[in-house]
Amino acid sequence: MDGMDLKPGVSPDDVTALIQTLRGMVNLEEGELYTLRKGQLHHVVPREDESGLRRIKVMEEAYDAAQQAARRLRRSLRGYRPDPALVISASVMHVLSGSEAEADAMILAYLQRLFMRPEPATSTPGVPDAPSAPTAP
Repeated sequence: MDGMDLKPGVSPDDVTALIQTLRGMVNLEEGELYTLRKGQLHHVVPREDESGLRRIKVMEEAYDAAQQAARRLRRSLRGYRPDPALVISASVMHVLSGSEAEADAMILAYLQRLFMRPEPATSTPGVPDAPSAPTAP
């Protein structure tokens, strides 16, 4: 059992058997989180931030640009510097407020620039390198 400290005299097989018994008694769902409080199992419900922000991955350059924009906006917002996530949200909503065709064209242009960048000189693990030209004897 990775990540669990077993008490002396208890084997991983004992824990597996206990979990199987528990599943027969309680409706446990695979992949869900539960916490034990005061001897009772409680389902842990994933919650959104109180601010309504969700975690998503963003390109480093987009995050940096959002930070710079947030700094610039500080004067206009009387000292309040918006979170970069809000700047990114505003940018996305602005792009999508136009026509679908215009929004798609802007997104496609960015993706093309992104994928047309020169490859790094070092090889990437898990990606085969291009075969080299045979050397002359």
